[in-house]
Amino acid sequence: MKKLLILLPFLLLSIPALLFPQGKISRIEISGNKNVSEERILLLMKTKVGSEFNEGVLREDVRKLAETGFFQNVRYETEEKDGTIVKLYVKENPVIKEVKFTGSKIFNTKQLLSFLGINKGDILNEVKLLDGIEKIKEQYRNKKYYLVEIDYEIEESENENVLLRVMINEQGRSYVKKMTFEGNNSVTASHLRGLMKVKQRKAPFIRGTFKKDLFDKDIEKIKAYYMDNGFLEAKVAGDVLTDKKDRLLVVKVSIDEGKQYYLGNIGFKGNLIFDESKLKQLLSFKDKNKVFNRSKADENIRNLSTFYLDKGYLKARIDEIPATGERPEVMDITYFIEPNEVYHAGEVIIRGNTRTKDKVIRREVRIEPGDKLTSDRMQKSFNRLFDLNYFEKINIYPEFAEDRKNTADVVVEVDEKEKTGMFMIGGGYSTVDDVVGVISIQQPNFNMSGKPSFVGGGQNLALTTQLGTETMDFSVSFTEPYFLDKPVWLGVDLYSTSRDYSEYDVDRTGGALRIGRRWDRASLGLTAKIEEIGLSAVEIPSLVGQEGDKRKNSLTAAFTYSSLDRKRASRKGDQAKLSVEYAGEVLEGDIDFVRPVLENDFYFPLGKLVFHSRFSAGMIKELDDTDEIPIYERFFGGGIGTVRGYEERTLGPKDSVTGDAVGGRSLFAKNFELIYPLYEDILKGVLFFDAGNVWEDWGEFGSLRKSVGAGVKLIVPILNAPIEIYYGHALDREGDEPEGRWHFGMTFGF
Repeated sequence: MKKLLILLPFLLLSIPALLFPQGKISRIEISGNKNVSEERILLLMKTKVGSEFNEGVLREDVRKLAETGFFQNVRYETEEKDGTIVKLYVKENPVIKEVKFTGSKIFNTKQLLSFLGINKGDILNEVKLLDGIEKIKEQYRNKKYYLVEIDYEIEESENENVLLRVMINEQGRSYVKKMTFEGNNSVTASHLRGLMKVKQRKAPFIRGTFKKDLFDKDIEKIKAYYMDNGFLEAKVAGDVLTDKKDRLLVVKVSIDEGKQYYLGNIGFKGNLIFDESKLKQLLSFKDKNKVFNRSKADENIRNLSTFYLDKGYLKARIDEIPATGERPEVMDITYFIEPNEVYHAGEVIIRGNTRTKDKVIRREVRIEPGDKLTSDRMQKSFNRLFDLNYFEKINIYPEFAEDRKNTADVVVEVDEKEKTGMFMIGGGYSTVDDVVGVISIQQPNFNMSGKPSFVGGGQNLALTTQLGTETMDFSVSFTEPYFLDKPVWLGVDLYSTSRDYSEYDVDRTGGALRIGRRWDRASLGLTAKIEEIGLSAVEIPSLVGQEGDKRKNSLTAAFTYSSLDRKRASRKGDQAKLSVEYAGEVLEGDIDFVRPVLENDFYFPLGKLVFHSRFSAGMIKELDDTDEIPIYERFFGGGIGTVRGYEERTLGPKDSVTGDAVGGRSLFAKNFELIYPLYEDILKGVLFFDAGNVWEDWGEFGSLRKSVGAGVKLIVPILNAPIEIYYGHALDREGDEPEGRWHFGMTFGF
């Protein structure tokens, strides 16, 4: 009874609303607007003529109108007359008649207006104005003007318009005068300074440049350093103090180190599925009583996650549970694992391609419907698409659906490059071919039947002309990488080349037909060539008898096995290639020989570094009626590809009279490189050690010529070809050979 008496007043208040519902909106009247049209205001509102009146919705409309920045004030009234009449009263913000800047010497008015985001004719919005002023300050900070002061005035003009005046006090550039550290009891200030990109000014070379984004990263780097050295509770804060007198900055870093922790016991809980001993082998950080390293502990989680993902457990959950160990400074770790279900692939969905055919993308995806979904398969698919060099971005991910248990579609999302083809008129230089001019048309995503653009079919077409001081080349090449939609390539080449060496000239004109079959990691190819070869202007006495024209008909079989993670910018894996070229009497040519060549590339990641080992060995043996292998079929050593540090084509047998290199019938070269990414996959630094030589016969194997050196390799994305610059120091120079040599191999368009 008591509860009923309490509720009764509320029930009585509700009766009018129940008996007399609010009417429909018959009219909306808007007043006070001059620059913002009535239609635009109505579009911004949910309250509409003919709908049931709801005061809550109307209040929300008023709030949204106020937030647009068009109005200083918005209010409403209602009147009941043949329904509900909504009366909306607005007071507009003034219109900017003009924007004036004073005090700026670094930026012009056009630039400042662009940063501000406000211009003549805009409605004044002070929130937007303050945001624009902050953007101008950011641009000044990018120019090292950290003490810049910016203020503004709004002057009323006629017709309720205003003049916006932005006043800038640049105060000149400022640099870091001093860097101080507080609370660093375990790490020296000099060591912390070494971790930072921001540097203290020190004449004559270090200017003390300060950038806010770099400083923020420095603070995070210092914190990460502490956490990698056991200080898991470390707190790091940065502050910048300004000295307006000399316009210099004082950078202050405050540190609360906390306690240093050590690794204790490691355990596993949950539905592991696999033996604990197997899981523990995956851990890279597991030695008891070692200083706790946060980065290595995170690597443990990544290793475990990758392991389960590679088994098809796409929703595996790996949680790190820390606990105090046998001593307060010891941290025990338990990994709680919930693998959930194994997922299999549903459909493969291609998105984002507008020119490239679906099948061109789909045939590179290493996942078929019904396959177990693993991160390894998705990574291989990404790498194969990356190698095509058709796309700016590639994203491969599973798309789950609630109505399909343990099945997920595979989405391949690509962002195509604006242009995959290239027309280049340019020039270049290499220490092999000297100066060359280049005219080249290449389309690695050609489509023979795709009118009118002939793009998107995944075929490769190239037409190239090279004219230089020592070379003249013409070539046309076409390759269908998936003939009849099978993993079979079919290609044809037509070419004419001319090389003018100082001791002789060689001209080749010919054609080649290529066919081959690829599997997941292996491929087998066959190339048939027909060539007319002319040797002239011979100045080496022992080779004068080789002058003249000959026909060479040959077949080359090549078997390749590759476990490389990718062809472009490889970081891991191995590739071996064995090729055997036969030119014999059976093919009715004038030259008879057999030439086997073995090549191997091995890559291994060492953090950011990549170790690269390259091996090449070959020999050539004359057959039938051929008594001597022509000089243009022999092996030559020295330079990029064999042994850097020695002049190109100079290693090996020499003419007994002139001392000129005449090439050999056997080759061996071994290259070791440490590759460091200076800028993504585009610019790389290289340290190398080379060893190799050329001999008349394989039985003379010995006397390796060695070198050490360094260089850079630039991969121009549109060319997909390296520009290489190396300096090699010869360790086994002979006679008057120089101690070292620069090697260039580059091509550039203009």
